[in-house]
Amino acid sequence: MSAAALSHNKKQAQAREVGLRPVRLRQDLGAVADLIELAFGPTMDAGGRAAVREMRTLSRSGPILWFLAGLDHAVQALMRGFVWIDPITGRLIGNVSIYPAGYDDLWVIANVAVHPDFRRRGIAEEMMRASLDFATQQKASGVALQVEADNDGAQRLYHKLGFHTLRGFTRWRRHPYLDPPLPLTQMLDITYLTHQEWKAEYALAEQLRPENLGGMGWLRPTQPREFRPKFSFGRAFGMRNEERWVVRDSENNHRVLATLRTNSRFGSTYTRADLLVAPEYQGELEWPLLNFAIRYAADQRRGLMIEHPSDDENATLVFSENRFEAVRRLIHMLWTPAPK
Repeated sequence: MSAAALSHNKKQAQAREVGLRPVRLRQDLGAVADLIELAFGPTMDAGGRAAVREMRTLSRSGPILWFLAGLDHAVQALMRGFVWIDPITGRLIGNVSIYPAGYDDLWVIANVAVHPDFRRRGIAEEMMRASLDFATQQKASGVALQVEADNDGAQRLYHKLGFHTLRGFTRWRRHPYLDPPLPLTQMLDITYLTHQEWKAEYALAEQLRPENLGGMGWLRPTQPREFRPKFSFGRAFGMRNEERWVVRDSENNHRVLATLRTNSRFGSTYTRADLLVAPEYQGELEWPLLNFAIRYAADQRRGLMIEHPSDDENATLVFSENRFEAVRRLIHMLWTPAPK
């Protein structure tokens, strides 16, 4: 290799080294907000757009607001990670956030974004590798992320880095302005799940939503603590309402055939729901349970939002026929460190 080529390679390496650095949130927040909006704008929901607005406001605020924002989970999630600074212009052109999931020493990677003018240069891969090295230093048990189902390029990169696919999930939404359906002529006996039945609900979840397939959904593990009855200040003061419903075997009252969990917060537009149906009753119980859930949410003047496995064909058909729209289809992926 010629001296000129060696010099060129050295300059390239130096430029890339300058480009990657840890995020400095007070300095970078405004530029990160701009980049996130540019990269994810077409798929960003109302919550995402509100978060970007808050980031911009915070980037122009003083230390008191920064202190208060430091208590907010969304801001905490941005405080760790890496950015890429273009060494020529000094512009922030890449970002990756990494933060603890809050259970089992799992970490989460989010906001993997590169400016469109700088893509296909290996920038995302370098930021991802730095993030995985950081997670290893933190003794993470694993790193989770979610990616759009149609983003083949990103999925190829994550597989290259050692991530494996857990499962695809679809976020279904039924708007609150739609009229609820009429009750079915022959309606199931849907009643409250008793405190003693939480183990049956957990067993059903283990069968349908095991941990190795992504659990109940994004950052919602299928673990006993997620099902065991517990006190909630939000419920106690009317800020949050969670109900658990069950369909039992008519011939064996102790056998749980399906469960429905509804969760709504004060001032929210949508009630969130989880639907679990035993395999031998799939294709039979989804329709009456969803009919019940839609009417329950409508009584509160709310729509219905459900995150459900994309590979459940029976539920997909029922969602579509009940005027739900598929808002996003996301693939959940997991990376685990190599054993020492």
